[in-house]
Parts: sequence; structure tokens; C-alpha cells
Amino acid sequence: MGAITQLTASDGHRLSVYRADPIGHARGGVVLLHEIYGLTAQTRGIADWLADEGFAVIAPSLFDRAEKGANIAYSEAGAEHGRALRDAIGWDAPLLDIAAARAALPPGKAAAVGESYGASLAWRAAAALPLDAAVCGSPGNLADFLPETPLCPVLIHFGTHDPKTPADLRARARAIPGVAAVDHDAGHAFTCPVRDGFDAAATRAAETATLAFLSKFLG
Repeated sequence: MGAITQLTASDGHRLSVYRADPIGHARGGVVLLHEIYGLTAQTRGIADWLADEGFAVIAPSLFDRAEKGANIAYSEAGAEHGRALRDAIGWDAPLLDIAAARAALPPGKAAAVGESYGASLAWRAAAALPLDAAVCGSPGNLADFLPETPLCPVLIHFGTHDPKTPADLRARARAIPGVAAVDHDAGHAFTCPVRDGFDAAATRAAETATLAFLSKFLG
């Protein structure tokens, strides 16, 4: 189990993070980026799982800039709340929080891993920050940021029934050097068990591919 602690971004913003460390030497570091619902128990559980797999993990509370400790219900009203926080913060300031989390990880290689909102930020982080890899699950705003070329290898998990990532967008992403993508017979954010579109089989496949990818590029 991890614990909540605090970090300070380069602009002086103080944010909460959930930190989970492995037993023994870390294979690498992961900055885990949450969905539109904030730093929920679901996200913290993923951090614990990655720590069990040998990675040092920091999950920043990206909404702290607008609402401290946001932990939003998985509902349509909750999603609207999260989108309002996202829009109030903008897309640039979270990169400062991701950079602070990256700097706080143990020395060595590190990746950004995110789902939905967090996946779009992981894509942006891969183009802007010193990372060795990124994993993007159902990046809902990928179309907005596709021209931001990643500087490290990126793995994308697409749901073929996700209206946010149609076939033409998936093809354009695959054509970018260093980008690998897996299509899953699922919808948006299919790996979250408390969302309507959860798909257990697709989740297992995504987890297996993610661990293999992180092992390849982090150690």
C-alpha cells in the first residue's frame, strides 16, 4: 500500500500525490495520471499494482490546482465536474505537476501512464518531458494533441468502439515513428471496473501488453 504525500511544482504550486514503492530495488519509475474523476481509489489501486510489479509509482492529484483532494464519483454528473476542473486548469499547468512527479521518482528510467484524461496528458508529457516511455489508455483528446510528436516510445490502447478515437485517428497515430498501438474490441476507458464500459478480457490483454512495454523500455 502507498501513501499520500506532497510535492511542489516548479511554479510553486503544492500538490498531493499518491506514492507507492516496490519492495527492494525499483525496475523503473512511473508517473500515473488519473482519469477525469481525480485521484480515486481506482487510480491508487493501479499504483499499488504497478508497485507490486516492481515499479516506483507517483500519481499526482492533477485537479489540486482547482480543487484540493478532488475524488469524484463515477457518474455523468461526476464527469461533468471533472471536465469543469480540467477546463479551469487548462492543459499546460498539469505538465508542471507531471514534471515534479517525474523528478521525485528514484534515479533511472521513467514512464508516464494514463487513462482517458490522463492518457491525453501522458501523450503530451511524452512530447515535452524527459521520459523513457509512455502508455496511453483511451486518450480521449488525442485528436487535439496528435501533432505533438513524442520524444520517447509510446504504447496506445484503443477501444475500437470508442467514438473519441475513430479508425482514421488510430491510423494516423500508428503512422507516427515510435508509436505502437493495440486495438481492443471495447469502448472508451474499458479498463476501469467501475465504469459502464468495463471489459475484463480487454483489460487483461491491456495489462499484459503494458507490463511488457514497461519492462522493455524501463527494465
